[in-house]
Amino acid sequence: MEPLKISYKVCMEADDIGQSRIHASIAFVKSQFENARNVYLRHAAFDDESDLDAFALRFYVEHEVFEESCASPEDAQSFVLELAQVLDAVAAAHSFMDMEGEFSWSFQGEEKRYVFQSEGGVDYCDFAKE
Repeated sequence: MEPLKISYKVCMEADDIGQSRIHASIAFVKSQFENARNVYLRHAAFDDESDLDAFALRFYVEHEVFEESCASPEDAQSFVLELAQVLDAVAAAHSFMDMEGEFSWSFQGEEKRYVFQSEGGVDYCDFAKE
C-alpha cells in the first residue's frame, strides 16, 4: 500500500496571435494530455481564458492526485519523465508562446518538486528543482 501525491500546474500565454493559431494550440495541448499513455496526465483539468478578439492566448492545465494506495504504480513511477516529455513537445511545437509552471511528485518515499519555463522563441522547456 504505497501512497501517491501528484500536483501540476501549467500556464501558457501568447499575445498578438491569430484566432486559428489559438484554437490549434489549445487543441494540441489538450491532445497531448488527453492521449498520454500515463493515466495521471489524461485526467488534467483545462481552463481556457483566451480572448479571441484581443488575439491573446491564456490557457491553463492543472491536476492534483492523492491516492492512499497507488492505483497504477507503473504510471506513478514514470510520471515525472512523461510530464517532462509532454511539456517539451508543447514547447517545441508552439515556441511562440510563453509556458511556465510547477509540479510535485511523491511516491515510494521519494519526493520531487520542479518549476519549469519555456519563453517565447525557445523550442524547449527548462526544468529546475525547487
